[in-house]
Amino acid sequence: MKLRTHITAAVVLFLLINILYPVTSIIRGALLAGVAGTLPDLLDYLTGRHRGIGHTLLILPPLLLYALKSPDNGIPLLAGITSHLIMDLFTVHGCPLLYPLKDTPYHCLQRKKRIRTGTAGEWALLSFLIAAMVVASLVSVGALDDAIHPQPRNSSREEQCRTMTVEIRVDADRDVNVTSYHTNGSESILVDFRDD
Repeated sequence: MKLRTHITAAVVLFLLINILYPVTSIIRGALLAGVAGTLPDLLDYLTGRHRGIGHTLLILPPLLLYALKSPDNGIPLLAGITSHLIMDLFTVHGCPLLYPLKDTPYHCLQRKKRIRTGTAGEWALLSFLIAAMVVASLVSVGALDDAIHPQPRNSSREEQCRTMTVEIRVDADRDVNVTSYHTNGSESILVDFRDD
């Protein structure tokens, strides 16, 4: 898979985790997850063997311990690297999850359904991931709260108003009633001076 697909998948996985278990700010976590989504390929580039030590499950236990110790950094990093391994399971070459113990690549799909890098299949997957990222982002910031949990609409103005009455004593021993009405995001205040 291309880096753009790995970065997008990492951000989507982080956003889904952050919706269920908020650990850090969305922007900071998405940036960390996106960078972590490229780390397996970078590690393999540095060691000189693609789909080697960077694409093994042996990376995950230390990251899991780090995520438990420092969730605000560890969870985005764990999400990024985990998403990279998952995405490579769908490719033609697979992912050697047990490397260096076993060099066999593992796959999630039958041979004919596996995704080739840079093909229409990867573009379709990337399009799906971008749509999922937009929806997960909107849910994360609460933009879809009204659609997910609609509030009942009251028909009359009196039912929509919340009334708060405060009694204030003025210098001239005069009573004042202040009533505040909150309707559709606006506020009205009624002040009533009573004569004794």
